[in-house]
Amino acid sequence: MLPESQYFFDALATGRTSLDEMWQVISNVMTLPTGGQRETLMAVLDELRENGLVEFPKSDKLWNKSALPQLPTWVNKLQLKKQVKDVAKVIWSPELAFLAEQVIRQDSPWVEVDAWLKKCRGKKLELKPIRERSLDIFGDEKALDRVVGLTPFKLGQINLGTLGCFYVPEPIPWKPGPPGSRSFCGLCVENATTFDTLCRFNSEAGYWSFVAYGRGNQFVSMTDGLASVVREYGHDRVQYFGDADFEGIEIAARGAKRLLESGILLELDHRLYNLLVKFGHVVPSKTGGEVSEDAASLLAQAELSSLSDMFMHYQRIAQEWAGLETLKIAFNAAQLPPVVVISRYSPPPSASL
Repeated sequence: MLPESQYFFDALATGRTSLDEMWQVISNVMTLPTGGQRETLMAVLDELRENGLVEFPKSDKLWNKSALPQLPTWVNKLQLKKQVKDVAKVIWSPELAFLAEQVIRQDSPWVEVDAWLKKCRGKKLELKPIRERSLDIFGDEKALDRVVGLTPFKLGQINLGTLGCFYVPEPIPWKPGPPGSRSFCGLCVENATTFDTLCRFNSEAGYWSFVAYGRGNQFVSMTDGLASVVREYGHDRVQYFGDADFEGIEIAARGAKRLLESGILLELDHRLYNLLVKFGHVVPSKTGGEVSEDAASLLAQAELSSLSDMFMHYQRIAQEWAGLETLKIAFNAAQLPPVVVISRYSPPPSASL
């Protein structure tokens, strides 16, 4: 076990520790990297869980889903007398050879994965969605979701293909632009009202190849679905628009980081944000301060760094100021050109709302 994980474990009180308390404990024992706090905490918790030292909540409702990775709202540090015993010496399935030199506890999910692999040896596996395969292995449709977050999957020692399954991204609502807009960049919109407005505007104006709905602060969890739409158009980048406020830009930055893992670049649509500055009203905001490095980079790339001063003063402009009439006035009067993307391929689009 890594020293940092041991320090964290030693500092935990026996019994349940809330997520807020976990943040305090881990901040006391190690320096958290900027922008990677959740990943660091989850990696430590995964290691403790793999070693049978803590328990996670079983209910999906008891996980914090405000950003990725999801985090348990509490962990239970087991008392020494209740800590699970090691698995006796076993011959692991070839697919799990990486476990041979590790200490594995009896309640480790790898024990069930190993049993399933041995049962299926020599059989032709039907490729299934991850939730269906999870039922086959664990009798719990969500158990495999948690297993894929463990270290072996992160290190590439095992993948979903090994288990004959695939990840199904959360579908994202989107609407294609009119004929002739296919080569233009697509747009993802933070809130539902503005998504509807921009869909109606784009159906005639054709400034974007498609308009997608980012679901507010759930945007990070929607990026896989967005990536599927972007790839369907053969593009490698997409534009984004939301509230001109601290949290809105941080939402975009978190999504941009996740999309980049799929080889897709997210850019703020400077035309729409400049429209807010010109036509919108600045009001006090509940959030503010200095934006993260990733958010600052997004603003700089779109030449919107001047918004940082507004965020520092806890101010914001709602995206809903980009109403239909305002969009027509701003885009038509300025004769703003669409952003063209060179497509790698051009399959026929199929939209869903």
